[in-house]
Amino acid sequence: MFKVKCVSLTEREELEPSLIADPDLIEPGLKVITHQLMTDSGPLDILAVDFDSALVVIELKTTPDDGHLDQGLRYYDWCRQNVSWISLVYSDKFEIGPGLPVRLMLVAPSFTDLVKRIAKYIDCELDLVEYRAFEVGRRRGMICTEIDRGQPPKPLEIPTIQKTIEYCQDPAVKELFRTVLEELRSQKIVAKPNKGQWISCWYREKRFMYIGPGKSFFAADVLTPEGAWTGNKRVSSRPDWDALHRGYIQSYIDHLDGKSES
Repeated sequence: MFKVKCVSLTEREELEPSLIADPDLIEPGLKVITHQLMTDSGPLDILAVDFDSALVVIELKTTPDDGHLDQGLRYYDWCRQNVSWISLVYSDKFEIGPGLPVRLMLVAPSFTDLVKRIAKYIDCELDLVEYRAFEVGRRRGMICTEIDRGQPPKPLEIPTIQKTIEYCQDPAVKELFRTVLEELRSQKIVAKPNKGQWISCWYREKRFMYIGPGKSFFAADVLTPEGAWTGNKRVSSRPDWDALHRGYIQSYIDHLDGKSES
């Protein structure tokens, strides 16, 4: 057994020289072309070429930084615009495929939530690499791990009102649900599809009810004039609905119309 101590690194004096000396730490087959290459956005930390001869822009940080991705993209943009020039200048030592997509690689001990969230939407060859530096006796080492930047979440599908109605399996309840929504519209109540199977109902630009189907019933959750919600009230017949409408829905409409009793 031996003692391993985690250590932090300075960027210019330790991290950058270590990766230049051994770029395989980041990715097997990676070769460093140059470092601190001046661009119109400042000096690019490391410019490399991968195993397939694609250009790799590497931006380093020794602490999590919200601006890491933005800075890297500015260097990436410069290299994309100048890839033919870069290929020509360094052609004597490196084979660079000018027709291959330029890659961007961010290297840091960790990444902020902002960087990881935005990285999912970046449409380029982007790698996020986290490193851990350690010390054993007087010797230092480093482990680099590429993290999954994930995929953009799929947009939430909001079903149409007609599709929501179709969720009802009981024909009589389905017809009642359709009729009820038409009656609400006649009262100038606006029904809007919501997430899941729910429909939100608005009167005088005030949301006051959620209504949604079950397979053999539908339910409504109504806001009372006192500002409390009734909780889901099940409806499976016309009398159920009439009682709910008379006891809660009409009461709230009257409240908004200023007709409620003081």
